[in-house]
Amino acid sequence: MGSVVAPIVSIVAGAILGVSTIMGVVSSQTAPPDNSPGNAELPTLEYGTTTE
Repeated sequence: MGSVVAPIVSIVAGAILGVSTIMGVVSSQTAPPDNSPGNAELPTLEYGTTTE
């Protein structure tokens, strides 16, 4: 009985973790501009430039 319960519990825990991760990524990428991590029009890091 114990050899059946452990894999089922790990599958359920993995599914919950996977779904919550995907939901977090999707909600952060589709959030309003104030909460979104990226802005294509005004990048916070300009590649190829150096500051000295």
